[in-house]
Amino acid sequence: MVTINFMRKVMLPMLVIALLQSCAGPRKIKLPPVTEGWQQSKPIKNGYLVQKNDSLYSIAWSFGLDYRDLASINKLHPPYKLLPGQHLLLKSPRALRKKSNSIAISTTPAPNVPSHWQWPTKGKLASTFNNYKAQKNQGIDIVGNFGQAIFSCNKGTVVYSGTGIKSYGKLIIIKHNEDYLSAYAHNKEILAFEGDHVRAGQQIATMGNNREGKSMLHFEIRLLGKPVDPLNYLPKK
Repeated sequence: MVTINFMRKVMLPMLVIALLQSCAGPRKIKLPPVTEGWQQSKPIKNGYLVQKNDSLYSIAWSFGLDYRDLASINKLHPPYKLLPGQHLLLKSPRALRKKSNSIAISTTPAPNVPSHWQWPTKGKLASTFNNYKAQKNQGIDIVGNFGQAIFSCNKGTVVYSGTGIKSYGKLIIIKHNEDYLSAYAHNKEILAFEGDHVRAGQQIATMGNNREGKSMLHFEIRLLGKPVDPLNYLPKK
């Protein structure tokens, strides 16, 4: 009898505590913030950890670098094979200082500019190039119809096609020569893939929606890794 009374005295408070805990609701766990796919934590200053489906061109595009500088800093050679988890340096102070003193980037075409540029799609120009920090737009936005054709603005080689840069959606990057790249963002369907050689005016994708749900193409041209105004290259409408 003494043993039963003792067990009641010990077990009853434990049951009450367990019942109260079960009614308190699920335990809240603080999770780390979600970042865009290419914005990973950097193990050291200026560093980047390669993710699945990254390429040298997509990483350079993300950080506004010339792919040749990125390759040189990390002693990479064509075809620039990268492995997930590989650490890349993003800056070499000595190399970048020398580069900035020798080359001035402007929004006007360079001597090595390709000829025969074409508009990448039909539609109304919704926004234009703006390099000011407050309202920065690194290209132009062309409004159209969902699923309409997207064309290569010039001949070149596809060096990236994928979704590794989330703010660009389904993205295609085309290398036109050693200095110039063009990009086509927010696609519905990608029709050209890495390694494909495309001609000017060839269909490479169909138009999709941007993050606000509007059917449009975001189009950029970059010279030596830096955004330039596409309207300085495309034919006048």
